[in-house]
Amino acid sequence: MLGNVKKTGFTLVELLVVIAIIGVLVALLLPAVQAAREAARRSQCTNNLKQIGLGVHNFESSQKVIPYNRYSGDYGTPTSAWGSPAITEATPCRAWSWLASILPHVEQAQVYAQGDIPKSPLKLSSAMGAVIPAFQCPSDELALNNPLNRSESYYTRGALSAGLTNYDGVLGAQSDVPPFTNINVERTGDEPWMNANGIMGPLRWQDPLGFQQIEDGTSRTMMAGEQAFELSRANCKDKGRCYGMGYSWAHSIEASATAAVPPNYAVPGAPNVDPSVEAFPYRTQFGFNSMHPAGLSFVYADGSVHFINDSVELGVYYALATIKGSETLEATN
Repeated sequence: MLGNVKKTGFTLVELLVVIAIIGVLVALLLPAVQAAREAARRSQCTNNLKQIGLGVHNFESSQKVIPYNRYSGDYGTPTSAWGSPAITEATPCRAWSWLASILPHVEQAQVYAQGDIPKSPLKLSSAMGAVIPAFQCPSDELALNNPLNRSESYYTRGALSAGLTNYDGVLGAQSDVPPFTNINVERTGDEPWMNANGIMGPLRWQDPLGFQQIEDGTSRTMMAGEQAFELSRANCKDKGRCYGMGYSWAHSIEASATAAVPPNYAVPGAPNVDPSVEAFPYRTQFGFNSMHPAGLSFVYADGSVHFINDSVELGVYYALATIKGSETLEATN
C-alpha cells in the first residue's frame, strides 16, 4: 500500500515560473520605492531651505539687514577688513559667508562662538570644518564626503577639514563668459561676482540690503538654492579654470552661485561637450543644480520654498534671481 502514496511538491518548471513572477513584481515595485525615497529626500531638502530662510529672517530681525558675504576680491580696491580672497595669502582671509552669519539662528550658536566668526581667519577657525546638518541635502553624495580635505583648493587651501554645503546664495543672474552673456535683465555689468544683482552678492558687506530694497517683492525673489555635490568640482585647484567652484559653507564665494546658468545645466556626472567649458569649467558649473528629477528648490526672500522646473522660461528664471526683475511666479510650484 505504501507504494500508492502520491508525493507532492514543485516541479523545476513551476519553481522557475514562481521566481520569474517574483522578479517581475520586484522590477515593478522598485521604481515606486525609489520614487518614494527621493520624495522623502526632497522633502528634507525643502525643510532645510525653510530652516535657512527662517535663519535669514531671524538675523534680519535682530541686525536690520539681510545676512551678507564678506568677500574682498581682486578688484583693485584697497584691502578690506576681511582680507584677501584665498586663505593662504599674506593678509588673513576672513571672507566669511552669509551662511556663517546665520549659524546662531539655525541652532549652531556654539560653532559660531567657538569659531570666533567673523573675526578669525578661516584657516585658523575651528568652525571651518564643522558639519552643519541643515546645510546638506540627502539626495546626493555631499554628506558622505563632509567634511572634506580641501587643503589644495584655491579658496580653502591649507584647510585640512572644510565643512560643505548643498545650498548657495543667489548672487544674481550675470555671467561674463559665453554662452550666457546676453541676459535681458537689469544689471550693472556682466561680471557675476563684483556686479552681483541678487540678494547674496559676495560684496554685499559694502552695502547690506534690507528686505525693503527688494523691489520685486520678497515673494518673487530667490534667495538661495541647491547645488549638487561632485568631488572633481570640490577639489578644483586652479583659480583660472575653476573660479568660484567648491562647496565650503564658510567661504563667501563657494557659498554663492549664479542663475545666469540655466537650472540643472551641469548636473554632476554629465559630460561637457563644449571645449571652452573643459578649459573653464566654472562657465557652466557655477550655477544651481540638484539630483532631484526635473528641477531643484529655492528659498525665496519671504521664507517660502518653491521647486523650479528645468523647463522654466529663462527670462523668468533670470529675473527671479534679481532684486528688480519684474517677474511672475508662473513657472514655479
